[in-house]
Amino acid sequence: MVSSSTTVPRSGVYYFSQGWKLVTLPGIRRFVILLLLANIVLMGGAFWWLFTQLDAWIPALMIHV
Repeated sequence: MVSSSTTVPRSGVYYFSQGWKLVTLPGIRRFVILLLLANIVLMGGAFWWLFTQLDAWIPALMIHV
C-alpha cells in the first residue's frame, strides 16, 4: 500500500534556519553554546595535533616516493 502523504525534501539551509530559531529559546541557548564551544575546542585540538604531526609525517612519507 502506498502512502498518500508526500514529504517535502529539506535542504541544509532549512535545517540551519531551524537551528537558529531554536537558539533563540532561552532554555536551549545554554546547551547550544556549551556544545558549540566543546566542539570548537575538540576540533581545534585535533587540527593542532594533526598539523604538529605533519612536520614528521611528510618527510617520512617522502622517502617512499
